[in-house]
Amino acid sequence: MMTLHSFYDRENARRCLLTTAAFLMLLMLFLMPVPVLAEKAPLSGKTAANLLLQRMKELVRPILEEVPTFCYRIKATLQTPAELNQPRVEDSATDTSQASLTLFRKENIEWGIVLTSPWKNVAIHWTASKTALILPDARICFSGQGELPPDSDTLAPAGFVARFVTAATSLHSFMALMNEQSFDFAINQLLLPHLKELPACAENSDEIVYRLSDGLKLAFNPSGKPAVSLEATEGLRDIYRLKYFEISFETAVLDAIPASWTLSAEVAETEVSRTDLEKMIFRGLKRILSIKLPGVHRRLEARKVANGELRHHHGQTLVLLSGTPEQMGYAHATLLQPWMVLLADSTIYLVGLVETVKKARWFIDDLEDAWKRVSPHIPERYHREMEAMASASSHISLREVRLSNVFPEYFHCSGFAIFGSATADGTLYHGRVLDYMTEIGLQDCAVAFVIKPQAGRAFFNPGFAGFVGAVGGMNASQVSVGEMGGRGRFLWDGVPMSFMVRRALEECDTLQQVKDLWANNPRTCEYFYVLADAKIPDAVGLYATPDQLTFLAAGEQHEFLGEGIPDTVVMSAGNRLRHLRRLVQDGHGTFVATSSLRLMDRPVAMRSNLHNILFIPAHQEAYVAIASPFAPAAEQDYVFYEVKELLSESP
Repeated sequence: MMTLHSFYDRENARRCLLTTAAFLMLLMLFLMPVPVLAEKAPLSGKTAANLLLQRMKELVRPILEEVPTFCYRIKATLQTPAELNQPRVEDSATDTSQASLTLFRKENIEWGIVLTSPWKNVAIHWTASKTALILPDARICFSGQGELPPDSDTLAPAGFVARFVTAATSLHSFMALMNEQSFDFAINQLLLPHLKELPACAENSDEIVYRLSDGLKLAFNPSGKPAVSLEATEGLRDIYRLKYFEISFETAVLDAIPASWTLSAEVAETEVSRTDLEKMIFRGLKRILSIKLPGVHRRLEARKVANGELRHHHGQTLVLLSGTPEQMGYAHATLLQPWMVLLADSTIYLVGLVETVKKARWFIDDLEDAWKRVSPHIPERYHREMEAMASASSHISLREVRLSNVFPEYFHCSGFAIFGSATADGTLYHGRVLDYMTEIGLQDCAVAFVIKPQAGRAFFNPGFAGFVGAVGGMNASQVSVGEMGGRGRFLWDGVPMSFMVRRALEECDTLQQVKDLWANNPRTCEYFYVLADAKIPDAVGLYATPDQLTFLAAGEQHEFLGEGIPDTVVMSAGNRLRHLRRLVQDGHGTFVATSSLRLMDRPVAMRSNLHNILFIPAHQEAYVAIASPFAPAAEQDYVFYEVKELLSESP
């Protein structure tokens, strides 16, 4: 349906998110600095130090005590890499951009946040009677009015921090320890001893300036509104090449949202569900916080239930399911409900917030439309399974289960199958590289499933909690499937890709049956697949759109994939395809399991590499690597699965 690049434009979305992250991280730097960053030097005067402490305490008053009305104003200068897709590339050309963030509250009756930047201008505005998401560049405002249902997610300011900052983010521990005494200790013991006073600037003789470390200056004015700034000569690389950062605090709220954003007749107001709007903003921003500043990730309990079992398997989460759709759905939710919420938060609310801001389209309407059009093509047994999942869940609705299963129509991947003359002993190895937005935290709910449906073939499917479909897998008949996303957003009148893959795993014993399945069912979007059958052994590539179906035999030449390589199918794009082809050609005839894993290393895998899988269908074995919060799957250890043995142990 929708491709990664068409769905998630990093140039806009990541910059907007990281502007907010920079504020949070810099605030932590102010309050609890790391001594190794600074060069120790004696202070030149106690008076200046006391003034700095006073200014800092004024800045953090809303953290230390209840302040019903306040306004924070943050200004930043960011030195951004020319290529945001390669943020680790050094010495690349950079741009310098200005951004500002305003956060204000008026008691319990109003609050808001306003971002102005070269990339996006956006405001969130809450009052007791109305919530608005304002996109002035697109001249549109999404608003919701009226009372919220009891126990719904709300942006109401009363108790907001306690609801928003949870153990899922490292800010929770920080704020739990923060009080006036701990703040004084942190400033006096960790910051002040490492400052060296510098001469005041000629332009502002009242300003007091310190050197915090080489290339990093801290400045404040002892009079006027509380404000502190940081200036970096080369940019703080750990905080997105920050050049300049200033935060000020006011006890009155004036002109927080530009009048032209709210009063202009050119800004059209689109009314949406207030419940959906507040939930999307609250849970989307909360999920961003837990991804950018991760705290305690909840490890699910290893246990058995009827028709299901959760195990900890060498650091990965393994779930075994069996039975009818209702039995499997109920067991799935009973074992994985907390992570099902994570899936919904990432795929519906976080992505929904980013997409709504980026495209000025109400994302939930797009998902609802997608579900309406694909649902008639989804087999009834999967509807029953999702309904059972929702019935067993107290924190996720059937609507959320359905919509989070529509979302995986956005993928971008690589894959290969090598066998016969390409491998050392003729064994078929099927590799599947899932490059899929680690930025939204799906690695936090990654699960390897071993599933034995009452009717159908048993199969192994590394996927996600709450996800009924499959994006790759291997069944007991030695058939394996992997996909790569293409274009075709909004072409939704067919069987969704993920449910087609699961059908192949459950319904097909041979490669020909898999090919017939795709040929005889309506399809969505543009996808590329690697389909394999180790019993032959053989594999094919498949190009599928709603109107076109093209099979590519192993070793066959193709204008997009290059000259054929004997007993090989490779699917990728651009430099990744060229690198993968070269690796396969260089090792042709020598591949075993361990060397096949290397075909999924960087740069074949992208920085967004969510998981890598090597299927060995003839032996019913697999290797799986899953991304960490800080590094792609290709840089993680692979975990070995003896699928045949696991199938014999399924409940």
